[in-house]
Amino acid sequence: MAIFSAALALGTAPVLVAPAMAQSSSNEVAKDGSCPKGFKQSGSSCVSSSQVAITKIGSCPTGFKASANYCVGDKGDYAEIRSGSCPTGLKTSGKYCVK
Repeated sequence: MAIFSAALALGTAPVLVAPAMAQSSSNEVAKDGSCPKGFKQSGSSCVSSSQVAITKIGSCPTGFKASANYCVGDKGDYAEIRSGSCPTGLKTSGKYCVK
């Protein structure tokens, strides 16, 4: 009975997952399945010298194209996952803020 109670207590404990800062597009992203088109695997990351990528959540933001589990843009493009309103200078594009 003590094992069941301990498991129940662990199962009801809240799990908090809050990133320190919003994820933004980068030329190096954590590998999640296949690397996006134009990126090469380097250890547990995918890297590119000419493109940026961000994790795909639903539709890709304006200027980005879907590839594997990512949205890929050109080197000068910028997107970050939206959490509330977009910061000054960025526009809302679905679940993202873009430059």
